[in-house]
Amino acid sequence: MKLEELLKDLDEDLIAKEYKRIENEIYITCEKNSNSSTCPYCNELSSSIHSKYTRTIVDLPIQNNEVKLLLIVRKFFCTNPNCNHKTFGERFDFVFPKAVRTKRLDDYINKMGLRDNSMDTVRNLKDIGINVSSNTVLRIVKKN
Repeated sequence: MKLEELLKDLDEDLIAKEYKRIENEIYITCEKNSNSSTCPYCNELSSSIHSKYTRTIVDLPIQNNEVKLLLIVRKFFCTNPNCNHKTFGERFDFVFPKAVRTKRLDDYINKMGLRDNSMDTVRNLKDIGINVSSNTVLRIVKKN
């Protein structure tokens, strides 16, 4: 299976720019393959790019290696003169705004946390390449 296919599970428009492995971590630099984005505040479509920044998102591990997505996020100008926001960052369905983990990783941690106590969950997750604290496990379980 190719890396591109794994990314398509997250988002059909996501493309890998490069990847590298450093010790037990896999870094995948990726971005959306689209020319525009919709303003989350007014739903206006914009193709006017303001800037770019990189967001680091942790995903499910691959062969006990922690996976970190280096997500290149574009900021757009909102072209709607009636919108209260002049710029906005593009959104991704697989991660909540300002989150550091993918939704599917949070779901997996939640399932493990519901099955075991938080300390056992942390140990079991660490064995497969997911590094979280017991407080994070409890926060995720409580949220869901």
